[in-house]
Amino acid sequence: MIFNPHSDGIKVIAGVALGIFTALILSFLSSFDHAQVIFLSIFSGVVYFWLFTSVSLFVTGFIGVTLCILLGLGEARVMFASYGHPIIFLFLGGFLLAEAFNQVGLDRRISLYLLSRDIINQSLKRLIFALLTLSSFFSMWISNTATTALMLPLVLGILKSLKVNCKRTTSLILIAVAYASSIGGIATPVGSTPNILSLGLLQETINLRVGFMEWILYAFPISLTFLGILYFLSINQINKLNVEFTSKFVKSEYEALARINRNEIITLSIFALTIAGWLLPSISKLIVGVDVVNLNAGAVVMLTSSTLFLFGGEKKILKAQALRNIDWGSLMLFGSGLALGKLLFDLELASMAGESIKTLVSDLPLYMIYLVAFTFVIFATELTSN
Repeated sequence: MIFNPHSDGIKVIAGVALGIFTALILSFLSSFDHAQVIFLSIFSGVVYFWLFTSVSLFVTGFIGVTLCILLGLGEARVMFASYGHPIIFLFLGGFLLAEAFNQVGLDRRISLYLLSRDIINQSLKRLIFALLTLSSFFSMWISNTATTALMLPLVLGILKSLKVNCKRTTSLILIAVAYASSIGGIATPVGSTPNILSLGLLQETINLRVGFMEWILYAFPISLTFLGILYFLSINQINKLNVEFTSKFVKSEYEALARINRNEIITLSIFALTIAGWLLPSISKLIVGVDVVNLNAGAVVMLTSSTLFLFGGEKKILKAQALRNIDWGSLMLFGSGLALGKLLFDLELASMAGESIKTLVSDLPLYMIYLVAFTFVIFATELTSN
């Protein structure tokens, strides 16, 4: 998008002015020292740019981090190290696996295979259940956006074959699939961007390491519960729709696929090996009771995903060009978030905010404290990204 001085220019100036104004206001408060005032002025500007301008999020993150370094709030060695955090490589490896699935067509094959089963035939309810479950499962391993992009063409093709012309019904099913992608994304650490960012912040700020299996044990039941709620809400809305459904369209699409090839088998095997590597430390800890296997999740996926560049003969599963399809902007945004989040703790601003909130909610029962926290987060994500 070309820079527009009449819109973007004004917003940029407003963002800078907001940072300066924040610094002036905070400088009169004795509770903040010089470094905290500078950081909060920079951070307020960063948040403003994220909310109200068309500037890429990762670019704003770069600006915020580098300004903090140049103004002496943090060492370059420490701040830039966040961009090489193991969590970044965990997500990079996940991106490479997702790209491999897409390159060899394995994602579409799996979807068509499951949707063409006879158990789904002549039942719109079972079809909706299969679509939501499939979206949720895929988003456990690849990004919610990629899952939705994969599923929407399939869903639209199915609805077209069923001659579902009701715009409201079509929209409802498509939105349900998108919701299922978000719901599935919370079930594993690699399923969604906020999961990765949260793991990194927990490890950096309070040295709390959450294992892959530990995350699943907590998050999967929550994901499953919300998927059930989404299914029943969706069925309730489309219950009045009288559609004679057969899986003929999906079966014809599946039968048109070529036989599964060597590259697809290799990709699926590497994916299974990656999952095993992720789960092995947590499973061994559950069985033995102590850490007997210590495999870094980022190192595991980088090793397995790197082998995708080795297999396939002349038609390699992944080639160097595949790196161009990686969402580098998101990876850099993670790094900026980790760097700024760590500085927030190092300057003791996080503890100050925590003490203030604790004072406000200290007399409330625990469930009310949870309610306040959840409400704040939910409404905050209406304004900015998760």
